[in-house]
Amino acid sequence: MADSTLIDTIQFGPEDAPTRKYEIYGSDEKTPTYALIYEQNGGDWRKRDETLSFAVKEEQEEAASTMDYGTSDSLPELRDLNAEARERCEQHWRNSSQR
Repeated sequence: MADSTLIDTIQFGPEDAPTRKYEIYGSDEKTPTYALIYEQNGGDWRKRDETLSFAVKEEQEEAASTMDYGTSDSLPELRDLNAEARERCEQHWRNSSQR
């Protein structure tokens, strides 16, 4: 986590007073791997002990081992990994706020 890059920060809750935020980090700005979760506590953001992990790194390693034909470098990226990470954060927020 020491060499991670902050990719995005998203907040959920009322527009004027969000109650939770997710800081999405990755090895570079295109490859999100995890999100740190913070909750609003008396005006300050407090980090939760929970981290939301994305399987991007494992998926890339698996794809690299199965696509050993040299074509993967010339193919365009078909997935928007950052959008998928934001969606996962929103799903996590919705699921945990319904408890």
